[in-house]
Amino acid sequence: MPRHLKNPRILILITVFFLIFILYISTSNFQSKSIITTNNSDDISYLLAPSSYGYKNFTEFIPGHIPLILSIPHGGHLFPDEIPDRKQNIPGIVKSNDINTQEIGHSLSKRIMQILNGRRPYIVINHLGRSKIDVNRPLKEGVEIETSNETQIVWNDYHSFIRDAIDEVDLRFGRGLLIDIHGHGHPENYIELGYVLSSEILSLSTTVLDNNIEIASESSIRALYTRMKNMISFSELLRGEYTSLGGKLQSLGYDTIPSHTHKFPMPNERYFHGGYSVQRYGSRHNEQVVDAIQIELPRFLRLGNKRLRENFSNNLSQTLVWYIQKYYFSEKS
Repeated sequence: MPRHLKNPRILILITVFFLIFILYISTSNFQSKSIITTNNSDDISYLLAPSSYGYKNFTEFIPGHIPLILSIPHGGHLFPDEIPDRKQNIPGIVKSNDINTQEIGHSLSKRIMQILNGRRPYIVINHLGRSKIDVNRPLKEGVEIETSNETQIVWNDYHSFIRDAIDEVDLRFGRGLLIDIHGHGHPENYIELGYVLSSEILSLSTTVLDNNIEIASESSIRALYTRMKNMISFSELLRGEYTSLGGKLQSLGYDTIPSHTHKFPMPNERYFHGGYSVQRYGSRHNEQVVDAIQIELPRFLRLGNKRLRENFSNNLSQTLVWYIQKYYFSEKS
């Protein structure tokens, strides 16, 4: 052994240095593992905040990381006997569920997480069946006010969660998009996108759509148009082949209204232009910066075989990611 290594002080210093080096290597390995992003959402589950629930767990709020909110009002699986069925006979009242919309919403979230390295959308879910409550209608139409105080609480919980999600997206990103997921049984089997514009408005010429600023202002994507109007026309945001949500879905093989192929519904075709939530929370109200689009999924996409639903969920998730990256991801986000 060299003479200098026989010195006790030098031996102590070497030992301390060796221990510090081992500790540094161990800490670095741990830290590097803890921040790795991955395409497997299960590996980053420790980063995900847990769900919050409303009264009796009838509503659920799943926190997110991106400026996208998915709301699912009509896919609930709970039908408790203690809550009476709705008895209103208002024209247009529907009491049946939009089957598999909740399952599609969860599938979209999972696939979006895989695409965006673990970052997920916000999700707001109503777990009560539609025969008990309709949270996509005003309170007096959506619940039996005279017979059930419970459903009033649930209705308020659901909309409080949506407002919480919107407030957080506004605070974190300054812009965002709410997608309200529904299902329809119309024979045309289109995917229907609702911007709170009627069939008659959509049938107007491109020139009228682009030159009448009141049309864009009354739509649920007013904030998007306001940001992009110097680069993209309003008609392009509604139905452009490469610039609209409908155009992207149409290019993937899904007949969609409005899009560059199906610009507006024909006079004999039914079309949902956007219900209560899209009307209430979309940016047609000047003080709101979060846009809203109602997406109505045809029966064959919701009730078809498992592979068909999985393929569709994958395509829709990619479309939504493309859309929010194009219009809602800023340098800050």
